[in-house]
Amino acid sequence: MTPQLPDTAPTNTTLMTLLDSNLHLPPEYRDQLTNHLPMALHALFSLGASSQRMVGFYASYSKRFQDTGAPSVTPMAPEPPSDWRALRGQSDSYPALWRHFHDAVARDGAHTTLRESLPDLMPGVAAAALHGVIRTAHAVESGHAGELAEALAYWAWRWQALAKPTMAVPSLGFGAWSARLVQEAPSWHTEGPLISIRMHQACQSAVYQALAGALQLAPDLGTRIRELAGLAVECYCASPNFTILHTITGLRALRTLLPWLESSEEAQAILAQNFVAAYLAARVVPSSSVELITPERSWEDVAAAAVASDDDHTIKLVQACRAEAQVYGQGRYLRAASLATR
Repeated sequence: MTPQLPDTAPTNTTLMTLLDSNLHLPPEYRDQLTNHLPMALHALFSLGASSQRMVGFYASYSKRFQDTGAPSVTPMAPEPPSDWRALRGQSDSYPALWRHFHDAVARDGAHTTLRESLPDLMPGVAAAALHGVIRTAHAVESGHAGELAEALAYWAWRWQALAKPTMAVPSLGFGAWSARLVQEAPSWHTEGPLISIRMHQACQSAVYQALAGALQLAPDLGTRIRELAGLAVECYCASPNFTILHTITGLRALRTLLPWLESSEEAQAILAQNFVAAYLAARVVPSSSVELITPERSWEDVAAAAVASDDDHTIKLVQACRAEAQVYGQGRYLRAASLATR
């Protein structure tokens, strides 16, 4: 059966026009900072932002690309090789990957391109602190073909496969595994400047080696995503953290892309490895003080606050939390959204 793209794919001409304009902007700016504009625009639209607000956000955010030395957005795209996978993670490969995915989406359509590409992108899901998969999911939901091609090219360009653990065997149930991760993670620390760097460094830690391969299999990939999503939002509520924020939005992205992902043992192993590395990279310092003094707000209030915010991460987190609550049940998602917009 052919996976279904969302029935609610926007027909809003403002969103489509702004996503068209974003295709002329680079995928990153300054020192490997991801262009969040297309993701934030779709999140704003999903949260009910007006056309005027979306245009204003675009105008403000796009100033970040002025005089930043960002890479060209109209690359002299060479003919891509017969096997694009050889280009994954290569620093000079963006023009060829850009050409490959634009050609693929135009020729084969979104369904086929996703089905054929995601199995080879999934091992590098850590790409750009999970922004490759996050941007891809927003592109799928937006229904914008050009943005989907750009998102897939970005994921492949920044593709980051983590080292496999060598010590552990899958022996722990989810409850015991998550408890050990939360307890033992503070024993490791890094000062790496970027999340992607810290995730790479985390793979050398004793905690990663002991736990990244120790989680028993779930019945399927969707179940594992749901379990990790619940853990991520609990961790965020205990200690709002920028990296944990990315695990929440990243897991929402993976849930969105489930129709095109292989529900295999390998996919579950990759997911567990990346979650452990991200949790270690987060350098979580648990604290209950923020949660105790921050009242929980309504979804209407947090959505309105996110729409009014100029913080792209707040916008994306609130949109992700509301979407997850609609799928998984209320859980702690409203609490997390309230903390993000406090």
